[in-house]
Amino acid sequence: MTELSHALAGYLGKQLGLDEDKTDVLRYGFEVILGESAKILVLFLFASFFDLTPYVLVSFLTIGSFRLFAGGYHSKTYGRCFVHSLVLFLGMGKLIQVIVQSFRPSGAWLFTLTLATFLLTFMAALKWAPAETPNKPLSLAEGKRQKKLSLLWVGFWFILVSSVLLLIPLEKSTFIIVGTIMAHMVQTFSVTPAGFKFLQSLDTLADKFIIQKNNERSGLHG
Repeated sequence: MTELSHALAGYLGKQLGLDEDKTDVLRYGFEVILGESAKILVLFLFASFFDLTPYVLVSFLTIGSFRLFAGGYHSKTYGRCFVHSLVLFLGMGKLIQVIVQSFRPSGAWLFTLTLATFLLTFMAALKWAPAETPNKPLSLAEGKRQKKLSLLWVGFWFILVSSVLLLIPLEKSTFIIVGTIMAHMVQTFSVTPAGFKFLQSLDTLADKFIIQKNNERSGLHG
């Protein structure tokens, strides 16, 4: 993906007469677009194969929208991000499917859960959003703007989910309500200090695994 992005940016940079800095910006843009497109394509191919498409779609749209404003932890490499995302969304999709098919939650229960999720996520966004990473620091003005957008999103989410609950029959809307609540809580966890520590621990485990494998290979060739 990186090599393809370099090639595309280099070609367009020459054709348009761009300097090195602008070509590098173009390369980064291509890398993001191609990487995210490939990730989404593979995710929904797997979701379709396992018959989880509607559940994964609800989770994907909820987390993607909230993360746009609230931020969150980024894995050290694209490959790890890809694997984590695949496991996360497919796992949530399956869990949502099981809950919806095994239980028949009432409208009152779903509204209570929606309200509780709204209150928890609003407080978390107020305290911790936007969650920054060393690779993507925000200025003070940007941070304030993103916090306001995060809080507005949480309020909009509550109104939207409540409207779905009121206007769409439960047999058609339960999977949407359950899925978006679960996804909202997962994204909220990812912006908290505990969420950062947990995700950093996954990166640390991956680093140790890679080092161990490299040492084993070195021992075999030594």
